[in-house]
Order: sequence, then structure tokens, then C-alpha cells
Amino acid sequence: MRDERTARSRSGRAKLGRVCTTIMGKTSEEMARKAALAVRLGTDIVEFRVDYAQEPAARLAEGIAAYSDRAIITVRKKEEGGRFGGSEEERLAAISELAGLGEVYLDIELSTARENPKWFSSLPGTVQKIVSWHDFGGTPVLSVLEKTRAAAAKLGDVAKVVTTSRSEQDNLRVLKLYGRQPRRLVAFCMGELGTATRIESLRLGSPVVYASLPDEPAAPGQLSVWTVAGMKHLWEAE
Repeated sequence: MRDERTARSRSGRAKLGRVCTTIMGKTSEEMARKAALAVRLGTDIVEFRVDYAQEPAARLAEGIAAYSDRAIITVRKKEEGGRFGGSEEERLAAISELAGLGEVYLDIELSTARENPKWFSSLPGTVQKIVSWHDFGGTPVLSVLEKTRAAAAKLGDVAKVVTTSRSEQDNLRVLKLYGRQPRRLVAFCMGELGTATRIESLRLGSPVVYASLPDEPAAPGQLSVWTVAGMKHLWEAE
């Protein structure tokens, strides 16, 4: 992401993106403990799924502040697979509160950015915005994916396009999005059939690939941080 766009390995090739482990927990203490485990297992950054938490945003911010320089903050809305229990106004307020952590990445749905333009533009300039879109029913045609990617990229620093794979053709369709500005795109398929796209996206230039703690996948088809970090290190050693 910030430092991945032009980073190069000793061989002169662009470096692979970062491994990001998704963290879910009810309290800031649980999240911090799991984040520490993810770091020990080889993750580069962590995604805090704040919508799973049962504490106020201010308390959570204190508990995860130690990871603010390597964190993606996600407060996912229910319509896109999230678990936030409050109102939409409370969700937006929680995101704004956590944006005060500093140079964090905020994952914000494309629909949220479109529906709340003033709020979206008021977020501090210190944060990087990942504008995301999810399709839990399948994978649209390529023209729809391209338009969605363009809309997300126009609003955010990174566009995130995630679909559900029903076939190998779905996988290939999503991976075709990496033909242009791959360092500003995170795109892959959910589901067991889409697992390969998560890894292949890293090789195609995605700035981040999502992983889970062992036996704690946040989405269908998500691989463990141990596996993803290991594969990344093998490729970098080639």
C-alpha cells in the first residue's frame, strides 16, 4: 500500500504485497492478544474487525493503539456481511473515532462512501481509504466488475472488489482486473472455489492478501496466516 507501490526486491522485481491477518474479538484485550499472535506467526499487518467487538470505539482505540502503524480498521455494515449491532449513525461515529489513531487504513464500503459523501470527505488525511465492494451471491460479468473497480478507485486510495466464486471462470474474471494499476487493487473471490485467487492476487500485484488465525477464518476460503506468510517467503526467495 503506501510503501508497496514502488518497493523493489534486491532482484529488481516489485516486492510482494503484505500479508494481513483478520482479527475478530469481543474486547480490545482479546483483539490485542490475537494481533500479537498473528505477528508471531508472520503477518505483516492486521485487520481489526471492529464490528465484532462489544466495547465502545474509544476503548477499542486505546487497546489497539500499539498496532496503529500496521492496522486496517473495518467496521463492516450488516448488508455486506458485518456484525455491527448499532445504528448507521453509531457505526459512522465509530469509524471516525478510530480514524484518530493516525496512519491507519480504513476499509469503507463503496455504498457507505456514496451515501455519506460529507462524512467520507471529512475523514482525516492521515488515513488511507480502502473502498470495498462485496458480492456474496456470485461474480458479475467483467464490465460490471470494471465499473465497480473504477468507482471505488475514484473515491479511495485502494479499490477492493470481492465476489463469490461459483466456477473457475469466475476466478479468471476477477483476476483480469489486475491488468491495470494492480498496486491500487485488492480483488479476489470468496468461497472454497475462490481460494486460489487470494494467493494469485498477491503474485499479480495486490498490495495485501488477507489471511486468518489458525481455525478462525473470517470468510469462506480464507487461508491461515501461517500458510500465506510461508508461501510469500518462498516466492520472495526465488
